Amino acid sequence: MGISGILSGAAGAVGLYNGIKGLFDSADAARKQRKLIDDAKAEESAWFRRNYYRNYLDDTMTRAAMKRVEQTLTNQNRQNRAYSAVNGVTPEYSIARNEQGLRSMENIATNLASQADADRRSIDNIHRQNVNNLRSARLNNLYSDENTAVSDVLGGVKLLNDALVGLNWGRETFDDDDKVNM
Repeated sequence: MGISGILSGAAGAVGLYNGIKGLFDSADAARKQRKLIDDAKAEESAWFRRNYYRNYLDDTMTRAAMKRVEQTLTNQNRQNRAYSAVNGVTPEYSIARNEQGLRSMENIATNLASQADADRRSIDNIHRQNVNNLRSARLNNLYSDENTAVSDVLGGVKLLNDALVGLNWGRETFDDDDKVNM
């Protein structure tokens, strides 16, 4: 076997080593990508549950708004009672004025609830967009894995073809040095 045969064999061995190493490295990278996407999906799901199902009427801003309305209603009721005592108005007049305050409270609560619904719709839209982005990332990884697999198969076939072409299959020629040693 001459120098060209040795070089062909060495090139084939290096190609085989690179192919096997690339296969393991690719599998490791794919495993890390899947883990990263799974972690992102779990984090997105937790974010969605935390924000979508929270009690919007129990946060600090809502409680503060309700407290201000309650204080305003308490002050108005106190003023209505004082006005009634001084001016001698009928109880129906006091009830009507108190109803106005209750309608104000009802309007505030309705507005807060409608804001909560708007927030939920917004969170749902953001969640859907994030889920679609994660699906796209996973799909891109699958396309990449498919292309890598096809490339690896073609590289393996080329390597096998090069190895077969490098052999003379019965047409070996001996150098002068090889004839002497026989």
